[in-house]
Amino acid sequence: MVEFIVGKEFPLGDCRGKQGFFFDYDEGGTATLTVTFPNIRPVETDLVTMQHGRIGLFMYQGIIFVTAKFGAMDGDCAYTVHLHDKPQDITVTEPDEGTGLPLHIFAVDSTTNTLKGIRTVGMGTRWTREFRKMVEEQKRISFDQAEFMRSVAECQQRWRSRDLLRLSTVTYKLGTKEGENSFEVIQGGIK
Repeated sequence: MVEFIVGKEFPLGDCRGKQGFFFDYDEGGTATLTVTFPNIRPVETDLVTMQHGRIGLFMYQGIIFVTAKFGAMDGDCAYTVHLHDKPQDITVTEPDEGTGLPLHIFAVDSTTNTLKGIRTVGMGTRWTREFRKMVEEQKRISFDQAEFMRSVAECQQRWRSRDLLRLSTVTYKLGTKEGENSFEVIQGGIK
C-alpha cells in the first residue's frame, strides 16, 4: 500500500528537477495530476489544494491534453495510453449518472521531492465520459514516439495553457461541490 503523507517524500516517483503539470491514468484506474515546482511556496500549494479551479480536456492529433487552472496558476500536460507497458489494459469505466472519475492532485516540491499538499476530487460524469471516449480513440491510433513528441511541442507552441483550457471539449469546475476538499485529507495525508 502506498502512503501519501504531507511533508514526506512523494511516493509515486522522483520529481526532482521537474517543473509543471503532469497527468497520468494507470492500468488500475487511478488518475493523478501532479503539480511540481522547485521550492514550491505555501501560497502555490494552497492554490492547488484548496482553491477553486478548472480542469479541461483537449485532444490534438490523437493526444489528450489535460489542462488545469488553480487561481492564477495554470498548466497543461500531454497524456497517451501508449506510453504504458500495456496500453490495451488502460480502461475507463463508463460512469453512472451523477458519478465520475476520482482525481488525486498532488503539490510537490521538485527540489526535495517532498509532498506539500493533496487534494482528491470527483470529476463530473460528463468529464469522465469525454475522457473515456478520448482514451478509447487513442487506443485505436497507431503510435510513433517521435511523432508524439513533435505533436506535443507543436500544440504547446501554438497555444498557451489558458488557450487549451478555453478550447477544451469539456471542463470541470473544482471547489463547487460540498465536501469536495477535506482539510483533514490535505493536512494528514491519505492511504
